[in-house]
Amino acid sequence: MNELAWLVGRRFQLLTRREYDWVVALDNDASIVISCLWRLVESDRIRITSEDEGQTFGLPEPVKAAAEVNRRLNGATVEAIELRSGLLDLELQFSTEHSLQILPDSSGYEAWNACCGNRQFIAVGGGELAVFGGDMDSGSS
Repeated sequence: MNELAWLVGRRFQLLTRREYDWVVALDNDASIVISCLWRLVESDRIRITSEDEGQTFGLPEPVKAAAEVNRRLNGATVEAIELRSGLLDLELQFSTEHSLQILPDSSGYEAWNACCGNRQFIAVGGGELAVFGGDMDSGSS
């Protein structure tokens, strides 16, 4: 059972970088806070990752990862979710044929958390998914 199936059908709104993490805002008050490596895949190729932020790669300006993701996922809808049991790798597949892959990179720290209404799903260290809160207002688990 995929406890994050409620993300399917949500429309991407915005990726924002904060000081120590990234926030993916989806419609209907859903969000994913990412505190680990993420990458955007297009046509089976890595297009951009969280590690690219601020890098120049010989370009005239440093990479703005959030702006690039926002441009590519503008108006996209989540079509499928894959959650890798035990590792908690999370992949959101979008209607634009892009995939946002979230890859936990620590055995001790929380990698990401997904929220909707009063429900919260936290990828805790060691590969466990902790779930808090009651029923979601829009969607089911």
